[in-house]
Amino acid sequence: MRLMSVVLLVMISFCSACSGDGESSEKPQASGYQNPIMLDNEWEDYGLGDPYVFKYNGLYYLYVSTRDTDIGVKVWSSPNLVDWKYEGLATEETETRAAYAPEVIYWNGYFYMYTSPGGNGHYVLKSDSPVGPFEVVTDNFGKSIDGNVFIDDDGSMYFSHAGTRGIEIASMRDPETVGESTVTAAYMNGWTEGSTIFKRNGKYYMTYTGNHVFSEGYRIDYAVSDSPTNGYRPSRQNPLVLNTEGEIVGLGHNSVVKGPNLDTDYIFYHNLEGPGVVGPLRHMNMDRMAWNGDKMSVLGPTHTKQQSPELPAFEDRFDRKNVKSNWINLDDGDWEIDDETYLRQTSTESTNSYKLVTKAETKSNYTAEFHAKLMGNGEVSGLYGAAFSYQDDNNYGVAVLNPSENTLITRFIRDGKEIHSESSTLPNEFDFTKLHQIRVEKSMHSFKVYVDGMLKQTVDASLNAGKVGYVTKDAQAEFGYVAFSNKVNGSGVWDVNKPLPGTVEAVHYQSGGEGVGYHDDDQNSTNNEYRPDPVDIRKDSEGAYYVRMDQPEEWLSYKVNVDEDNSFHADLRIATEDEDSQLKILQGDTDISGTISLPNTGGKDNWRTITIKDLELTKGKQELRIEVVKGEVNIASMTFYKGSTMTPLSDDFTERLNLDWSMYENYWSVKDDTFQPSDKAFSKVLVGENGWTDYQVEADIKLGNTSGDAGILVHGLNPANGVAHGQNNPDFMQGYYAFITTNGIYLGKQNYGWETLDSVSATLSVDSWHHVKVDVKGTRLQVFVNDMDTPKIVYEDTSVQPFTHGKAGFRVMNNQASFDNFEMNPN
Repeated sequence: MRLMSVVLLVMISFCSACSGDGESSEKPQASGYQNPIMLDNEWEDYGLGDPYVFKYNGLYYLYVSTRDTDIGVKVWSSPNLVDWKYEGLATEETETRAAYAPEVIYWNGYFYMYTSPGGNGHYVLKSDSPVGPFEVVTDNFGKSIDGNVFIDDDGSMYFSHAGTRGIEIASMRDPETVGESTVTAAYMNGWTEGSTIFKRNGKYYMTYTGNHVFSEGYRIDYAVSDSPTNGYRPSRQNPLVLNTEGEIVGLGHNSVVKGPNLDTDYIFYHNLEGPGVVGPLRHMNMDRMAWNGDKMSVLGPTHTKQQSPELPAFEDRFDRKNVKSNWINLDDGDWEIDDETYLRQTSTESTNSYKLVTKAETKSNYTAEFHAKLMGNGEVSGLYGAAFSYQDDNNYGVAVLNPSENTLITRFIRDGKEIHSESSTLPNEFDFTKLHQIRVEKSMHSFKVYVDGMLKQTVDASLNAGKVGYVTKDAQAEFGYVAFSNKVNGSGVWDVNKPLPGTVEAVHYQSGGEGVGYHDDDQNSTNNEYRPDPVDIRKDSEGAYYVRMDQPEEWLSYKVNVDEDNSFHADLRIATEDEDSQLKILQGDTDISGTISLPNTGGKDNWRTITIKDLELTKGKQELRIEVVKGEVNIASMTFYKGSTMTPLSDDFTERLNLDWSMYENYWSVKDDTFQPSDKAFSKVLVGENGWTDYQVEADIKLGNTSGDAGILVHGLNPANGVAHGQNNPDFMQGYYAFITTNGIYLGKQNYGWETLDSVSATLSVDSWHHVKVDVKGTRLQVFVNDMDTPKIVYEDTSVQPFTHGKAGFRVMNNQASFDNFEMNPN
């Protein structure tokens, strides 16, 4: 009863006559950013390795690894993830010489830094400021390198780190005490490091990196679990971030943070630029992340100019002397700005609550962020916190902190009646005199309320749009950064110009409604599960969404950012049971595809990837439209990449090489008019271009011994040296490998790992020539051996990640094979 009586006093007598002209439109965007990112005062000849970014009270802070010869950890700050200010050394403790991968959390008024100097175990440092000075507060407690702290919704803490068995994790008693570690099943078949754990919609996501920092094949994977400590399942979309050729290579060791619009996640990672004077020279990269249900992706890696992170619709840092006119004082409270840092409310009349709300109003779906702390010693019984969806004194919501009960209280009022009230317990050590964050996410009628990143309540309440602000009841409090964005649950990606080359999810069409983002003839099919539109959106078996288009002239429009004028190919992930469904793709109002006839995939749930060739795209920000011409089709995603006209290639290896072969792992040379690797362990060579698709590759192959195998690579992408720096991994490539042994013919798939797709038994002699041909068209592969009329293997790759284009070449594994009479022709 005492709790309810306190709650009922909150937000009484709201002034319905108060209204403002508001700030309802999105703010203008900055000019953009481009990877890799270099900053003033970075470590000379060492750069910005292992970038870690976190947000506190509306500002972002960046920490990077320290050069091996130096002491201290450098820190930069930014309001928008683009404009960075060097803040100096956050610590100069002698234990921070060669401080690897420093990461910082904020907990209950203090900042804790975790770093592994020289990779030799961890220390914890503590400060009352994100820019320091941090002081060492523990001995070296081991745990290898690359520590990351995750705080769950109940306040329990976990410390993940690199281990010999992949990523390991330990429970923490408090920010300074780490327990025993166990394995998580996040492992990249080699050295695995750089873990980051976060939680979304009840699932635990972990990103992690492998294998060697000097490898061009350094890459980021992710895994998902229902537990923070074990059972992590690698995503079928892995690698999440990878690029081994071109301007930016060796991508890895990431952190993840919410962008300025409070909604879009950003991934920060480094690229390898080569050896520095001491250690590797690396720089920082940033790309947007995109969500489609439970499916996570990165809009990148990019190396051309991209749209700057979107700002919130409203924000206030209180970095001035007086409260301005964009706020409404509803109850004549004593609101002032203290030291151009905090908004302060000092009225404590027990018969009244005091509210300050924005003139600006949210839209129906939004995310709002608030920061608050109690003044004095905290020994009071009052309430303080956030107001949201405020329309008038009969329609509003509040989320307030209650020191006397150590709780978060929410209350929802509609038409003057309380429709929901709830209390949630906060961690036992919760210090109300320290700054805490309250976050409210409203998606349709669902409200999620977080405290310091911990999800405390999910409430179904039919409140609408409205103002946001701060509230006190019988308490003096200070308030920090406040903002709201009309984006929620990842919706910010809908209106971003998504980079091409790259993948666009079908459900990420632009907002704006009928005639702008889409045209749909059936305006009654809204299911509201993913977007509040009449577009027919459905959920697949793995928790992602797709679009069903079933009427001629229905279309969806997407904002994209094309890196250059070029001819592109597009891989469409589709499902249809029609024999004659047809689509077309337009850039603006220009048809760039002609009529695309779709194959019957065998059913509405039988997904296949088809390739559309020769789409002439124009550089810059464009709008692409996909439109139904005939029939019905389900569309999940579209992946655009640069196409190129294939030139027939041949090499008979007579005395010298005719082609410019790229060699990996070992040197290949012409010997006795044949092509051979210098070592029989494992090695590969590739030739051609990444944009080539639909071709035939054939050659004569002679096995050199009874063990191992030799064969042909097709659709090869992102190759890297698998033996450099002791990695000893034969599968550093994406593509297909058709090979022979003395007892069979095999087809497998390489994706920085190995998957056998099909095989047949056969007796093939050593020291005899065997003619092998691989015919690849779209996602169908045929393998011929000796008999060129009848394929030994026919395989259709229906997986979520088929490889539809790339180079071709040879590979050996534990065999001193020879190759001759190579030919590659368009199919």
